[in-house]
Amino acid sequence: MILENQFPAQFYDGKSAASQAATVGLEPDQLVIDIDGHREVWTYKHLTHIVGAGDGLRLTHRRNKDAILVLGSEAETALRAAAPEVFDGSRERRRMTGLVITMIAAAGIIGAGLFIGVPAASGPLAHSTPKDFEMRMGKNLSAQITTLMRTCSASTQAVAKLQPTLDELAETGDVGFPITFQFVHMSAPNAFALPGGQVMATSGLLELLKDDPDAFVGVLAHELGHVKARDGMQALYRNAGLGILLEVITGGSGIAQQLVLVGGQIRQLRYNRRQESLADETAAEIMLKANMDPGALARAFEALQSYGGKDDTRDHKIPGWLSSHPDTQKRIERARERAVADGVSPIDDAAWAVIVEACSKKSEEE
Repeated sequence: MILENQFPAQFYDGKSAASQAATVGLEPDQLVIDIDGHREVWTYKHLTHIVGAGDGLRLTHRRNKDAILVLGSEAETALRAAAPEVFDGSRERRRMTGLVITMIAAAGIIGAGLFIGVPAASGPLAHSTPKDFEMRMGKNLSAQITTLMRTCSASTQAVAKLQPTLDELAETGDVGFPITFQFVHMSAPNAFALPGGQVMATSGLLELLKDDPDAFVGVLAHELGHVKARDGMQALYRNAGLGILLEVITGGSGIAQQLVLVGGQIRQLRYNRRQESLADETAAEIMLKANMDPGALARAFEALQSYGGKDDTRDHKIPGWLSSHPDTQKRIERARERAVADGVSPIDDAAWAVIVEACSKKSEEE
């Protein structure tokens, strides 16, 4: 008998960060998804429950692994009754086992040992990793980082002002992941992208670029370039070694995740020159499509270069964001070549005033 209950839902097609309103109907062996007149059918036997990935029940489907369907509590109750096998965990275990086998096989084919084969296969492995797994990995790594670098106290209000711009840039650039952003305390100016759309900027970067919001957004556009290329996942495959990744993937004790980060290992998650160059290009393209001036990225490079040129004390070393790209002047020149005269600033003065206070001493005292 067909269940006639219809439930509201949100649908992510996996091609952009934007969600689409949908209606879901439950049938004896399948979900019927209606998205603005477009109909998709997801059979229960091919559904995967994404555990711990955010609010609502999140599902993906074997035939459309990049798409995500988000259901509310009423729909979840009905689905649990109609298809309890979706929630028993056996499918996820089989999928993770398959991923492990794929990784081992790829490393074996490349055939130069664990710490040579895995780095060489990092690109193909990253792009074949299910996006929901990458998002969980990024969320876990983000939690690890914020135990080492404290989140700024006024970050919530600041991120609320910044998030619409990030969402617009992510959608414009078709980065493939929803963006989760945080400000963290660190005196050195830096920004970095973790797997699955997790992006962070330091208090030092905010202080350095507090008078140039467009340059700050240019840095974030650069990080979205890394998100789109899935460079964070590649860095993990390249640097962590197969043993550490296997522990993370198979739900080990968590010690391996700590080893990636603690003891300075997070520094190994920086990107190579080709990745940095491509991220620069992607940032410029995103900014142009969003009617912004890519020349702002040149100003960010100049500010970071100036900071790195100060006396070599603990707080004034070359920022890690530039360390893998020694010829910063060429990056500045390339960004200037893409500059436009009529670029629009994406953040108004009132919103920026809130953002620059995210990590200030005044905010900490309040």
